[in-house]
Amino acid sequence: MRKVFGVVCQVVAGFFLYMVSMLAFMSGLPVLAKAAMLAGFSVPAFIALAIALALTGLRNWKKHTGLMLLSMSAFNGFVIFSMACMWMSEEFRRMMPPDSFANFSAYFAGAVVLAAFAILGWILFKSGGGTAEQGRAGA
Repeated sequence: MRKVFGVVCQVVAGFFLYMVSMLAFMSGLPVLAKAAMLAGFSVPAFIALAIALALTGLRNWKKHTGLMLLSMSAFNGFVIFSMACMWMSEEFRRMMPPDSFANFSAYFAGAVVLAAFAILGWILFKSGGGTAEQGRAGA
């Protein structure tokens, strides 16, 4: 039961970090307001991640956290790519109001946050060590 609740907390943490990386694409806000908004969504993510890691006894925490960050970054990239592809369609643009995506035009900031999460996830995943079977085989 602890493992299931730990996975649920990992998913919750991934969702909040996904929201952080999506909100990084928002434009039109002062820098301090945007930073406060990103920090506000980061707090529940770190709380959920801490609960998940505590429930798993901190075993393979680097690997699990890295996998969560990589999954969240890949999903976020897929959503952004899907939205860009839909926006290229003439039918989709006619359905949407003219300035419907005007607030999501901070491409550089969003790309930097998304890349930072992906790179951190890759580093944590690669430094997380092997599986339990590999550890027993080497002993």
